[in-house]
Amino acid sequence: MQTARGFSMAQSKWYLAVTWLALLGKAEAHDWYTGKTDPVLQYDCCGGKDCHPIDPSEVRMTKDGYFVRPPRPFYLNEPQEPEWFIPRERVQTSPDDRYHICERLMTFYRSITPRMQYQAYQRFRWTCFFAPPGTSSIARK
Repeated sequence: MQTARGFSMAQSKWYLAVTWLALLGKAEAHDWYTGKTDPVLQYDCCGGKDCHPIDPSEVRMTKDGYFVRPPRPFYLNEPQEPEWFIPRERVQTSPDDRYHICERLMTFYRSITPRMQYQAYQRFRWTCFFAPPGTSSIARK
């Protein structure tokens, strides 16, 4: 039996199953971020799409923590700023051999003098950072 688009019912079921598995895989890949909080500030790391792996070439380790080159400019429509600093005590262990960062777009307000008017602007801020197991600057617990 053919569907309206010319697929057989078996083909339609196969496409549906493949699509479902692909979506399930994405959800499971993101699941480990769920429930994670910043170890110092206790803020939630993830709002459902805020966390992602980053390339090791974007990360520079120091004795005090990490410098991470953000994947986009801090401010929308402004040049990219150099790096975020992540203190050692806020670094968490990732469940794989990759670096991960969680970031959010936040709204801030600044005054415009001399009229004391306020202007809203948006800025990306990191919320959580995860480093591979065995990385020397992760605080051992």
